[in-house]
Amino acid sequence: MKKISILIISILILSILSACDYELTPIEPTEPIDTVTEPDPSDTNIESFDRLFNDDVMKTLTIEITKESFEALNDVMYDYHQQFGNFRTDIYARANLVYEDHLGTVFIEDIGFRTRGNTSRVALMNQDGSLNLSHFKISFKEDFELESLKPLKHRTVFELEEIDMKYNRNHDSTYLTEKFSLDLMREIGVHAAHATLARVFVRIGSANCFYGIYTLFEPIDKNFIQRRYNKQEDRDEGDLYKVLWQQFGPATLENNYESRAIGIKDESINYRPSYDLKTNKKSSDHSDLKTFIHNINTLSNSAFETYIKMNFDVDRFLKYLAVNVVLGNPDDYRAMGNNYFLYHEPISNMWTLIPYDYDHGMGQGWDGSPVFSNWTVGANIYTWGNLNSYLVGREVKHPLSDRILQIPTYLAQYEAYLDLLVQDNHLFHEDRFTELFNTQKALYDESTMMTMYESIPFGLRNVVSYIQNKRADVRNQLNS
Repeated sequence: MKKISILIISILILSILSACDYELTPIEPTEPIDTVTEPDPSDTNIESFDRLFNDDVMKTLTIEITKESFEALNDVMYDYHQQFGNFRTDIYARANLVYEDHLGTVFIEDIGFRTRGNTSRVALMNQDGSLNLSHFKISFKEDFELESLKPLKHRTVFELEEIDMKYNRNHDSTYLTEKFSLDLMREIGVHAAHATLARVFVRIGSANCFYGIYTLFEPIDKNFIQRRYNKQEDRDEGDLYKVLWQQFGPATLENNYESRAIGIKDESINYRPSYDLKTNKKSSDHSDLKTFIHNINTLSNSAFETYIKMNFDVDRFLKYLAVNVVLGNPDDYRAMGNNYFLYHEPISNMWTLIPYDYDHGMGQGWDGSPVFSNWTVGANIYTWGNLNSYLVGREVKHPLSDRILQIPTYLAQYEAYLDLLVQDNHLFHEDRFTELFNTQKALYDESTMMTMYESIPFGLRNVVSYIQNKRADVRNQLNS
């Protein structure tokens, strides 16, 4: 890595227009940035994982894209919508990234830039030319079919191939529901992604647009797997499936799935399987997953208990179920058959569930009505709620949670994890949340006034009372 002093257009703007018009006069440089890190072309990784996910410092990301490239990507999205009725194309536009924190500035050329999201995805611009708030994805490994960029296929930045970026779609004034949820998962021992807050700008030609405070996520991919399995290269060969409610209904792991519900996504024809293979795309025939689904549905109780112990990471799954109860997130496997990954580790032959997408819960977002009420406070911790049955109009089972919690040993373990979570001054406690909140508010609250969209100042809303009520509710049910 080499360091050079240069002048670049400052994105540490102390005052900014309240909206970003597409034809704005360029914002001129206001001050020099002292140190800019320009990556050495021979480096395969640029900067450390810990630098990006340091929650004690303010981070700013600016995506620099030409006006022509931005509009071309928007046109591609509208063409896709005209053909398939949604904006979910995964085509990347070529852009650059400027990253800033207390250590200085890092400039990354030739990144891929696109929107992301399932039901939340929108076009970059409306028909009148106004910009939409969007979730983004940036990729550091795109070559854009250029021979000169082929080496980027092996590039990582912050030890990541990609970064997922979500705006505050639920207008959560804490900005922290998803980060706190994933942090809690990891702290109790569930394999879950790291997340951190950052300011996000998009410089479209000469117009510098502040999109607001975003949550950045470690993507769940082969690098994620290597980090969880001590970076052993032979352990990233297992099948990894992204599992969510798609064209074939909820992904409950029932045995009555359509054959095309297991496959490899092909967005060019709008094919989106519920169980979407992300690794081993050229070699896997999906037989391992099909066998797993068959066995958890058809084995007798005693045979199931033996099988699940040998083939599934039950302990982490029970922790996941317990954390979901205290978070009050209705959009998970147990209630919705949604929002998780399944990883098959080939050496141990064990399957592991990896959660993601926690923008609902903790007293905000979707409350799960009409099956749940009061943000799940008062919901039965043993039967929980079955949104799938309500939404599809038939009995829907969730064999993993249904059958595992019928085994007395595992039920007791689940209760123990719930008890651990709600003990005074332990994992799930209002003091832990407010400590994180105060740190992030000090870093980012002033920036909320700069956004070109609705300003959402930091505030605790109802989260303290939610945590207190949920803890009391779970304790009462455990003691009854």
